[in-house]
Amino acid sequence: MKVGTTADRIVIEYDIGKDPQQIWAALTAPEAIASWWGAHVSLDAKAGGAFREEWTDETGRKVVTSGTVNRFEPPEFLELSWADEDWPYATQVSMILDPVAETGTLLRLEHRGWSGLPAEKRQRLIEQHAAEWHHHLRDLEAYLER
Repeated sequence: MKVGTTADRIVIEYDIGKDPQQIWAALTAPEAIASWWGAHVSLDAKAGGAFREEWTDETGRKVVTSGTVNRFEPPEFLELSWADEDWPYATQVSMILDPVAETGTLLRLEHRGWSGLPAEKRQRLIEQHAAEWHHHLRDLEAYLER
């Protein structure tokens, strides 16, 4: 897995030894999402569908992350808006699945649009989200291996 960040973007490239259809199903089916990401996450996997994650931050405060599916192109491209309830606007998350001969699929996750967030919080949020995406994608791969 390669994880890179800039002042406005997180890019993760992850080779997963499964075909794109298997990964797509794990990214979009409610029962699969509940298994690898958690029951606190819901995704209405269609263009215009809603995304919602309820979680607890390091201070114990309940936080809601929500968004809308902007692009839905099975089995290769999913894009959604992404914002915590205390952010001034939404960022964008895209997941692109590219088949790789003989090895499976390259999943490329991009989380962009951070430049509008307050400068004093931006780098910390980028680093936290990069670490969280890394963790979630490892959980996705473990789910696919079961």
